[in-house]
Amino acid sequence: MRSLVVIALVALSVLLLILTRPDRVPELAEVAVSGVIVTRAQTHNLLPQETVSGRLEPMRKTALHFEISGQVSERRVEPGQRVEAGAVLLTLAADDYRDAQARAEAQLELEAGNISRDRELLGLARRNHTLQKAEVARLEKLGKDSLISQSRLDEARIKLLQLESEVAQLRASTGMAESRLGLLEAERNRAARDLQRTSLKAPFAGAVNAVQVQVGDYVTSSLPVVELIDTTELDLYVEVRGELSQALVQGQRVTVIADSLQLEGRIVALQLDPDPVTFTHALRVRVPGDQIRPGMLARVQLPLHPLEEVIAVPLTAVLMDEGRAYVFRVVDDVLSRVEVRTGRRVEDLQVIHSGLTVGDRVVVSGVAAYSDGQPARILGEQ
Repeated sequence: MRSLVVIALVALSVLLLILTRPDRVPELAEVAVSGVIVTRAQTHNLLPQETVSGRLEPMRKTALHFEISGQVSERRVEPGQRVEAGAVLLTLAADDYRDAQARAEAQLELEAGNISRDRELLGLARRNHTLQKAEVARLEKLGKDSLISQSRLDEARIKLLQLESEVAQLRASTGMAESRLGLLEAERNRAARDLQRTSLKAPFAGAVNAVQVQVGDYVTSSLPVVELIDTTELDLYVEVRGELSQALVQGQRVTVIADSLQLEGRIVALQLDPDPVTFTHALRVRVPGDQIRPGMLARVQLPLHPLEEVIAVPLTAVLMDEGRAYVFRVVDDVLSRVEVRTGRRVEDLQVIHSGLTVGDRVVVSGVAAYSDGQPARILGEQ
């Protein structure tokens, strides 16, 4: 019991000593001097670029259809097959169209024969008319001398009128001959074209991308049956801002990156009036298709207007804080945080529109760790 009392008294004494000890005298700590790497703010001539992504598509793509209706009789191609220009892809049953051509040719030949006959008859009718006209004149002269009867003269005049009517009819028939032949020739030519249209041919060399019909299907002129694409060159479709479109011209050479390949492309189309919804301009860049394929994603590097004599500093020198941009200048071995107005970023440089002057020494790295008014020691200059 006595031991417990002694231990309690000792503990109480220690506690009183701790509570009643005097406070330490505070000592002032020296502010650490930071070593910094700086660069001089200077002017640059920069060529800014902007990278835009899009998807590659065939240079030419067309959905082919027959110009006539009919039943598919032959399918000569399959998807993925390459064809030359003019190659037959599909055919229709041609018997009806072949008969239509034969009928049109027969009608043309028959009409040509009729026209030849009418022309011969017109020549004969004109000679008969001339003879009959002379006969009437002779009878009229004899009639004045009362050598013939009036009835005979009337009969001659009636026959003359009949011959005149026959000549007029034949003249009208032969006069319209060229028009009738023209109509029948047009029918014959149309029938011949329809017969040719029973074969669907490739309008250009390319690859068959899809075939939508089988042998035996009935097709109409409005039904797409084959999709043909040309992949010798590919087009990259992208949308660009107005500022970027103003710096581009049709035919301009640009760099396209696809599947780790860097290709040279050229601008083949640039929309002048922007889309009314997105206010962007459609841009089409054409590249060789021998190393890439349709459907791939690609990026195109588009140059903007050059920037001349602008102040720029490394990106690492800029500190962003609550939406504002700052840099640290070194003035008399002290860091001074300066707010700046930034412009375009060009590769690893940041354009500064205001806040710096040429020759200012600017900290280029670790800016997030520094504070305004902090002593600094320059370790080196870039």
